[in-house]
Amino acid sequence: MSRAAGPSNYEYFNIRKPSTGQETGIQGKISAFNYYESIYSPMITGSLLLTDTGGSVIDEKTGVLATIKDGMKITGFEEVSFQIATAKGPLDFKDYPLIVTGSPLNKDESNRQTIFLNLVSSTEMLSSSKPLSRSYPEAPISDTVEKILNGELKIPKNKLDIEKTQNQDKVKGNHMGALDVIQKICKKCIPANGKDPGYFFFETQDGYNFKSIDGLIKEGIKKFEDSLKYAYEHTYYYFNAYVSNIEEEGDNDQKVLLPPAIRRDEDQLKALRTGLYNVRIITKNSLTGEYKEEIKNLLSESNLGEKQEKRVPDDFYFKTYAFHINPGENDPGVSDVVLNNPADYIPQSNMRYSLLHTQIVQIQVPCNVQLKAGEVIKLYLENITQGNKIEQIYNNFRSGYYMICHLSHSFTPTNSYTSLTLLRDTRELYTSKK
Repeated sequence: MSRAAGPSNYEYFNIRKPSTGQETGIQGKISAFNYYESIYSPMITGSLLLTDTGGSVIDEKTGVLATIKDGMKITGFEEVSFQIATAKGPLDFKDYPLIVTGSPLNKDESNRQTIFLNLVSSTEMLSSSKPLSRSYPEAPISDTVEKILNGELKIPKNKLDIEKTQNQDKVKGNHMGALDVIQKICKKCIPANGKDPGYFFFETQDGYNFKSIDGLIKEGIKKFEDSLKYAYEHTYYYFNAYVSNIEEEGDNDQKVLLPPAIRRDEDQLKALRTGLYNVRIITKNSLTGEYKEEIKNLLSESNLGEKQEKRVPDDFYFKTYAFHINPGENDPGVSDVVLNNPADYIPQSNMRYSLLHTQIVQIQVPCNVQLKAGEVIKLYLENITQGNKIEQIYNNFRSGYYMICHLSHSFTPTNSYTSLTLLRDTRELYTSKK
């Protein structure tokens, strides 16, 4: 059996009510704990299932021993801090507690109480309670993102991983939460060292990330090429069998535990209809009256597999984008400046997001808290053949690099697992494009 899939040690697991300062440990009452990250979520979330037989805390009003839920009067805004020791290292949130948003499920029996708590990172609670009313002047979008996170939400710079953008924009708060404002502008961002628009804004255990799709792919593959340790911890195999030699038991830590579930595979008709390859772009400038029409190829140069194939002729298109350009609409007085022409990012970013979701695979592996949303892993799937498998062990068509879209670490008194939803844009094992 995998060591990493065994029970983990709750070294520290406390719940605290800030309004009263009341705090208690809950290690022995946890039936299940789930921790979540996603490249589509600007917040870490979690869920906690507690089974309480009573006598846990003293109700401050009555002085009677009660369950945690009733004695501490859990209604939301409580802090849950923890440190979990695993075979792959600690999951440490002692200094950055998750916040209880509510207790939607509660089951009372004669001798015990079962409660379910939803958790979210404290920054999300701050963002939701402090909407932005100000506007930010024209500047590189990445600089504005840093100002919001560091200036408004007081997130330390060592907890920020922000990729520079080449385009500038004026960002308006519009009385939205700070995290929601950043999430809204991801689609229009173009990386400084790339051509494909499309960013993700998300939180992991390391902090906040504002990264382009191309940047995540390039960075992930480079880590594989530069670090053997990273490559080992981020490589998984599915052979439908465990290593039986007890001396090699650790090798099972890198095994996929259940058959991979294919949630989406290539759909070329849908790809054509959504403009994945060629599109027609029409623009009309209201100031100059200039009308422009062009057919544009949207193939990407940064892929997780082999280079994207050109499937259609240069003069072929299925989808049309039309834009009315109003120069100076973001400037007071008379101006002919076109700030962030939507024709430069909407078709391309739609393509890049769609391409990344060409293939979606779900796997479950022994718990590995070294994995984080947005990282690249390598997945080797066994070759299905009636011939000699030794001649071709891996399925080169489906094996290769995948990006982690959603991640869940699940802990119970007996087992610890990590569930991953993986994304891939192209087929075949990656070959260096240097």
